[in-house]
Amino acid sequence: MHPSLARPRPAPPWLLDEPYDDRPLGTLKTGKEAEVFVVERRYAGGSSVLLAHKRYRPRRPGKGELRALGFAHSTAYRNTSAYSAGWYLSSRDRRAVETHTDHGQDLVHRMWPVQELAMLQRAWDAGASVPYPVERTADGVLMEFIGDVDRAAPRLANARLSRADASSAWQQLLGSVRALVAAGVVHGDLSAYNLLWWNGRMVLIDLPQAVEFITNADAPDLLHRDVANVAAWFARHGIEVDVEAVFAELLALAF
Repeated sequence: MHPSLARPRPAPPWLLDEPYDDRPLGTLKTGKEAEVFVVERRYAGGSSVLLAHKRYRPRRPGKGELRALGFAHSTAYRNTSAYSAGWYLSSRDRRAVETHTDHGQDLVHRMWPVQELAMLQRAWDAGASVPYPVERTADGVLMEFIGDVDRAAPRLANARLSRADASSAWQQLLGSVRALVAAGVVHGDLSAYNLLWWNGRMVLIDLPQAVEFITNADAPDLLHRDVANVAAWFARHGIEVDVEAVFAELLALAF
């Protein structure tokens, strides 16, 4: 289904329409370009909810800037060429991104959170199991926190799943990937390290590099790699997956 035809899902009931204050509680995880912080949103009515704030580090920070902004690590750049191929950029901006000029790096820094919020929203509207996208911030994205007051949801790579749980996790994951592909989207970096497992629920995270079938010629290859990556993890946990059959089914949904 084209994303414009998807029926939008309602916002979660915990997202209240009343005044609030956000209080940072600390770092949850770090990644190549960004770090995730836990935020407590306290509403005027007395209720509160935990949120995850994914903040992107400056691409070219000055001395001491990262520490002053609350970041624990420096940025490790990933190769963005396969993912940025479908971005709507002018020819000048595209050349800057492809040649890794300072202007190009600044563009990537601005585009990454924009892409993440847009893809999270598309995934949510398509019915995929992803954190609810709350809002864009000055340096990132605020989204649903997966976990509770005692601990965050573990990554699938670190979760201890029974055979039955692993089977359920695969079926849930396949359902979410089908929903994404039907909406014209490929995650593009799927692995057991960007999947969460919480109270029997499989959740996909980290979507800034997600691509569209209609704008990115690498989308089929990225989809095949996604399926092969997660299938290898599930095979080690007793769930055999026919990668080529799943890939063929997903391609049929996409086209």
